[in-house]
Amino acid sequence: MRPYLIHHLLEESTEKNPQKTCLVEGTRSLTYQELTERSKRFAQALMDLGIQKGEHIGILLDKSLEQVIAMFGTWMAGGVVVLINPILNTEQIAHILFDCEIQTLVSDAAKLSSSPFEKIRNAIIFGEKGEVAFERAFYIDSTVSAFSPLQKEVRQVSDDTSHIIYTSGSTGLPKGIVVSHRNAIDGAFIVSDYTGLCAEDRIIGVLPLNFDYGFNQLMNTVYLGATFFLYDFFMPNDLLHFLEKERISVFAGIPPIWSKLFHPKLCDLSKPRDFSALRVLTNSGGKVPVPIVQGLRKLFPHTRIFLMYGLTEAFRSTYLDPSEIDQRPDSIGKAIPNVEVFVINSEGKECGPHEEGELVHRGALITKGYWNNPEKTKEVFRPNPFLGPENQHLETVVFSGDIVKKDEEGFLYYVGRKDAMIKTKGYRVSPTEVEEALVRIQGVSECVACGYESDGEILLRVFLTVSDGSLTREKIIGECKKRLPFYLVPDDVVILSQFPLTANGKIDRTRVIEEYARAQQ
Repeated sequence: MRPYLIHHLLEESTEKNPQKTCLVEGTRSLTYQELTERSKRFAQALMDLGIQKGEHIGILLDKSLEQVIAMFGTWMAGGVVVLINPILNTEQIAHILFDCEIQTLVSDAAKLSSSPFEKIRNAIIFGEKGEVAFERAFYIDSTVSAFSPLQKEVRQVSDDTSHIIYTSGSTGLPKGIVVSHRNAIDGAFIVSDYTGLCAEDRIIGVLPLNFDYGFNQLMNTVYLGATFFLYDFFMPNDLLHFLEKERISVFAGIPPIWSKLFHPKLCDLSKPRDFSALRVLTNSGGKVPVPIVQGLRKLFPHTRIFLMYGLTEAFRSTYLDPSEIDQRPDSIGKAIPNVEVFVINSEGKECGPHEEGELVHRGALITKGYWNNPEKTKEVFRPNPFLGPENQHLETVVFSGDIVKKDEEGFLYYVGRKDAMIKTKGYRVSPTEVEEALVRIQGVSECVACGYESDGEILLRVFLTVSDGSLTREKIIGECKKRLPFYLVPDDVVILSQFPLTANGKIDRTRVIEEYARAQQ
């Protein structure tokens, strides 16, 4: 029978090849059998804490063996995984814990010492006991040997929620997207199929697992019975050395990673390297500039490169077949298998060739909506407008908010966001979130945030008016680095004497950006 729950993927691969290496983290590794057994022990720990089926389990851990054990253990216990990125600031973490009604948290003592956990009832803590007290807490190591493996499977169905992904929204705080077991499994089946992945692959996990495409790399691995390398990206030279040394065959990345590979001060590409093992390279999380695409083709001449487009609400929508990349390197391709993509204008009609419109996703991989946000769900997850008034309610499609266009052959091209979201450093950043953070700095009066392109990468710029004349660009960036995760720290700060206003007295954001651009010409 086809697996219908995420942990079934792991269990099937374990049955086929129990002693094969599944996970590698530095000098540590786990076979499929070891991961399965430790996950079952972790599931029993959750059951002993008294968690209920469908309960949200917060996992605040770095990318590690322990993080993966906690994920699969949660699914085996019938829980819902909520991965919390440790780089988030205190306010963002507190929002996720409150919004998602988390009462059970998995973490380590170091992280628990500096974040808000007053409402947390239960905790499973890897490592030694910390300062924070919980109503009930288990302290374990990565073997989870203090618990016996879970014996009885918790009954679940494929449409049950598997995890909730938190991503920045227009309100300035992360919003949760509800994903089912079916969504995650279909994503593994479809992506593995059209990219041609196999059990012999050695897949590098550069992306964080709380990012939907990073998560998919783990799903692909356990579905195929491949090997997954948990890797933290710091310096591009080290990354290239790792690809070569470990004979990595599958590499998924995002535009900022590719940009760093071609930064002359960060990476030495003159050294001969052997990338003959690298079969597949995939991009998601933003459009890759054409010069970078061409550079990747030169750096990895024997690698099949897939340029993909997707959104967390529907995971993957399109991909460009590697055979087309030299002819149309600026395209995001066509719809993936079991998905249909429409380009719709403001009147709700399909656009013709080269006419810009909103991308609408129909078919597989559509998630269950936004957690605790019915208005946003209604805005994005809508009845299919092409089924007619009587049948629209029978099917849900996703309105992406992304503007695209297609050519005469049906190839799609990304134009930009319909709203003001900025895709920078691998994250979708809300200008409001940045602006709210900046005006909290003493002496900053008003702020406008925007994205700008530099050397093929989208960076973050802020325009400010200040009440404290001693504030400088360097001081402001320094304060931001203390307060904010790296992707919200502005790359450029412009201090203005005043902002232009619209007729109704609001800051004229468009004029601010355009006037600055003209002044730089």
